[in-house]
Amino acid sequence: MVDPLQVPGIGLRTTEVGAKQMRPAAVRPLEGENKSFKDVLTETLTEVERLQQEADTTIKELVSGEIKDVSEAMLAVEKADVAFQTMMTVRNKVMLAYEEIMRMQI
Repeated sequence: MVDPLQVPGIGLRTTEVGAKQMRPAAVRPLEGENKSFKDVLTETLTEVERLQQEADTTIKELVSGEIKDVSEAMLAVEKADVAFQTMMTVRNKVMLAYEEIMRMQI
């Protein structure tokens, strides 16, 4: 009898990682785009709102029977949830940075 947890060909492989592989990729600004932080933040908030509206629409379509695939609705809801949680994390980090700046003495 074959153990279902033992899959041939899958296992730990030893690999060496050098300094070159550990360096992060260089971030290059997109050509022709000089966006302010405000513009990036506005675009991000708009995208989060769009994803939430898309999830809401998909749920309504599921309830009304227009779509039969529950996974499509779940995917839309999860996308909106991840986007919202990411936005809230960024907001919290910005608020912490602001509070830290306000505590600094001049």
